[in-house]
Amino acid sequence: MKLLYDASILANGCHPGGNRSGVYFTALNILKELIKREDVELTLYCRDEYYIDLLKSLKIEFPNEKFKIIEPCLLSPKYELYKKLSDLRTESRNKKEKFIKFIIQIALLFISIDVKFSKLFKKEVHHNFGKYDVYFSPWAAPQKEIIHAKKIKRFVILYDLIPVVLEKYKSGAASGTWFREVLDSLNSDDYYFSISEFTRDDFLKYYPVITPEKFVTALLACNENFSPQIEEKIVKSKEKYGIPLDKKYVFSLCTLEPRKNLIREVKTFVQFINKNNIEDIIFVLGGGHHDAFLAELKKEIGSLKGYEDKIIHIGYVDDEDLAPLYSGAEWFVYTSQYEGFGLPPLEAMSCGCPVITSNNSSLPEVVADAGIMIDWDSDEQHIEAYEKYYFNPELRKQNSQKGLERAKMFSWEKCVNDMVNFMKLSLKGK
Repeated sequence: MKLLYDASILANGCHPGGNRSGVYFTALNILKELIKREDVELTLYCRDEYYIDLLKSLKIEFPNEKFKIIEPCLLSPKYELYKKLSDLRTESRNKKEKFIKFIIQIALLFISIDVKFSKLFKKEVHHNFGKYDVYFSPWAAPQKEIIHAKKIKRFVILYDLIPVVLEKYKSGAASGTWFREVLDSLNSDDYYFSISEFTRDDFLKYYPVITPEKFVTALLACNENFSPQIEEKIVKSKEKYGIPLDKKYVFSLCTLEPRKNLIREVKTFVQFINKNNIEDIIFVLGGGHHDAFLAELKKEIGSLKGYEDKIIHIGYVDDEDLAPLYSGAEWFVYTSQYEGFGLPPLEAMSCGCPVITSNNSSLPEVVADAGIMIDWDSDEQHIEAYEKYYFNPELRKQNSQKGLERAKMFSWEKCVNDMVNFMKLSLKGK
């Protein structure tokens, strides 16, 4: 099967931080699995504006892998110079070449601006997209050049309908251009993957134009490095993020935004420790943030007079520290208002960390009976869940083991198998 993979989102790989979101890692892990398959002939496609960063990112994630890549339709003749200088910069690693590397960096900056934004000295390059059997996008709507290609079947992953379902998200970044493009592109001819049965049901409810027979679920997974970690790694990560070594901690990891229910999680945690006169446990918040909500969260934490030191915000967590921080936590809290899948609870379970999640949207599909599930908007149930885990080590141990077993049901190999099988089935029905 000749598969054209839209790798545009992977351009974020050269920008560590919030840009490497759950969608980024989904796209990355799917690509890793597709590479392994002998029944797929893989070619990468990328939007023009992301092409340079994509090449840099691929070198980071796949240093020894050679890809077939469709070059941009608008290609600057200066691009070859950019590639050569970029390679030279990578090779300039010792201190003697520091000045040379700086000069190369300046040259790359100016060439990059020209390649990305200037319309001068550009030539048209035409591609025959019709020679591919399948176009697959793990992120965005197909571009016009793909839509106009004959014969190729188009597959797109649909994640959630947060900006449609939740009032607070109907404007702003969450309903940004790429999301609106996806919604505007939905049709009865294309094929779609949902990341949960809940997501599939939501899209069919709000967008009945989608053909149900062309829309299947392929459950996500987490990286293989999520597993129980040794104490030495846990201590090292705690020290790195300023988590007191003499304290137990509850962990929460997500993008800091209203939907994640963090203010309720934090306030009920304070009520829990106050009610039970507990001194030996703190609440650790990890993850990138939306500036407006971070200010609101800090204000709320500041209002908890006498308990500010019980809440630690550690910000974005580096990939290598995630598994140790999950592993070291007493339990993990993720009582979101709405989730298309809910990857963090699966990561936590894979590390043997007991979880508390909300009982809505897709989360029951991920956690099932392997954790404590509560109403996202109930203060009382939050406090009760904290008490159950704190005062019952046997329950923590039991749910830790259940979580480990539950996590084994999810794998990227299975996810991609489901996708490829559906693609092949669609080709048989030409």
